[in-house]
Amino acid sequence: MKPQDSKSSAQISSQTQESENTNESLENLPASLEQLNITKEKNIPFSHEELKDIITRLEKDIADGSWITSDYANIDFKLMPALVEQANAKYPELCLKFAMTSQDLCLSIKEAIENGVQSSRYIVNMKEKGTHFAVIDHQAIENKVSLIFFEPAKLNSMNPAMLALRTQMAIQSQLPDCHFSMVEMDIQRSSSECGMFSLALAKKLHLEADKLQKMHKDNINGVLCKPDTALPSHKLDQYLPTSFYKHTQGKRRLEEYIKSNPTAENEKVNKKGETLRERFEKNLVTTQEEKTVSVSTHRKRVREYKSLMM
Repeated sequence: MKPQDSKSSAQISSQTQESENTNESLENLPASLEQLNITKEKNIPFSHEELKDIITRLEKDIADGSWITSDYANIDFKLMPALVEQANAKYPELCLKFAMTSQDLCLSIKEAIENGVQSSRYIVNMKEKGTHFAVIDHQAIENKVSLIFFEPAKLNSMNPAMLALRTQMAIQSQLPDCHFSMVEMDIQRSSSECGMFSLALAKKLHLEADKLQKMHKDNINGVLCKPDTALPSHKLDQYLPTSFYKHTQGKRRLEEYIKSNPTAENEKVNKKGETLRERFEKNLVTTQEEKTVSVSTHRKRVREYKSLMM
């Protein structure tokens, strides 16, 4: 038999390698298609690999400390519909909606009222001069509707103030029979965690709904706060249970809450049996400016994003 020349051997080797690569690609195809279907079914605007890369970057930012100055709000905005959908799947009675406009918000609240929904929540946002989120809690008590707007930071900066004012004006004009108030939590310190705070608060508003009835009754009776004036954080603290402060970023703010609620000192806030202070200390990091801040919300974002890939 005539021996094959080097050119023929190279061609055969190349064809064999190509065949192996094709077989490998075909073997991986079901997994790739499954990952693609997961992102489509969950309304995720990123491919599986893109989302994986985003998560890798988040973890890197936490590791090297660059999270404190990084902006994640736009990614949160794109993923919020999927995160809300996932939250509703986990808590069937959560009744959480992501209202992208004031009109959407009012229509959603009106629909809930007409359908006899007694409790629901709404994440609201604005994007004109930077993305900002907040969350609204709705409770119906004795045929009266209470709506409370929760600002995770404070209302003394442009975006939070604009979002609150826009929401207030829309509700007062389109839902005049509803009792609307605004409250400042002042638990956010970093620049772009309002979306994660709003999502976490929405879940707490559902899980702790029974403990919020006094707050909603005071809102309906007009004694929660002065008209057109937000309830400041130090007055809000008397109404909210300890679990609402799990992700508080500033130590001074955490101490303010514990001081006004002494029983919170030893109360366990998670399955690990940790108190607020213990959990805070575990998530505490020091920034380049020598400021100590909790990285809890950023770690929560990583967990939320990872859960979208499951």
